[in-house]
Amino acid sequence: MAVLSSVAAGEPAGGSEVVRASGADTAPVMHLSFDDGPHWLFTPMLLDLLDDYGARASFFPTGETIVARWDAATTQDLLNRGHTVGNHTWGHSDLSKLSVDSAVAEVVRASAGLEALAGFRPSCFRAPYGEVGELRSRLGADLGMSLAGWTADPQEWRDPPIEEVLTYLRSRESDGMVVLLHDRKWLTLHIAQRVLADYSARGWEFEPLGACDAAGAQGSRMASRVSGDLPVGQVEGSASGDGSTWLEGWAFDADLPQGGLPIRATVNRLEPAIVARTTEDHRFSFPVSRASGDRSGRICVWAVNVGAQGHDPSLGCRILPAG
Repeated sequence: MAVLSSVAAGEPAGGSEVVRASGADTAPVMHLSFDDGPHWLFTPMLLDLLDDYGARASFFPTGETIVARWDAATTQDLLNRGHTVGNHTWGHSDLSKLSVDSAVAEVVRASAGLEALAGFRPSCFRAPYGEVGELRSRLGADLGMSLAGWTADPQEWRDPPIEEVLTYLRSRESDGMVVLLHDRKWLTLHIAQRVLADYSARGWEFEPLGACDAAGAQGSRMASRVSGDLPVGQVEGSASGDGSTWLEGWAFDADLPQGGLPIRATVNRLEPAIVARTTEDHRFSFPVSRASGDRSGRICVWAVNVGAQGHDPSLGCRILPAG
């Protein structure tokens, strides 16, 4: 007997306001989202798995869990790789059972916890169990967040067979689909690997929810860094011109505030080498081609740590388009 259920076709659960659909001439997009983390072991493994496919996702940790388990450097690592974070309450409360004042307090506390780690307040919110309650009217105007639901819930917390999950997802396929998973589950890693492999082979791309990309996040993340901290940054995308493709982004190290930060990348399947330096406004770009990456066209990027201690933080990996 199937253990999966679904909401009615075309009706996002949790009152989503952030589901998007790509244009007709672009590759179909899937938004992978992960709730209830971070897990000590599974979340770092998941981040590496997403890098393997050049995929970016959205994470909705509970405030209580991320504050207890992660520090600012670990949170910045997730953001550096191009993922987004959203508010999922402080303690995974069912907001439909709380007064509006109690619900607001729960959400505000979670936002403050995320801000202390990320450097900015989250711009999107996912309600535990999809139960928003009376908080809905306060989200945008008072709390500055969009509501992020989902269009496909494999319910992997019930331990369904992976093939059953894939069959279910195929039945829910649509460009811009939002898949709800949980990074506290070992099974989630296996499901995510199959989804990434199968859908990548079919030409799908994996992007974070756009409304979870908080306005001003770059400036806030930079302002939160002090001398001795690891660099922060992000690969933002690629641009074409003059017959070339360029990878673009930003990076900042408080130990080199005037810019000139070296950027490393894997080029032509060789050991990572310095391919660019940031400008005075902390931007970087460098030319790439699919042949520059590994067999999948994947290119990985790092910001060089110019401080006395620490490693070169990853800015994630991207899969370059064919052709």
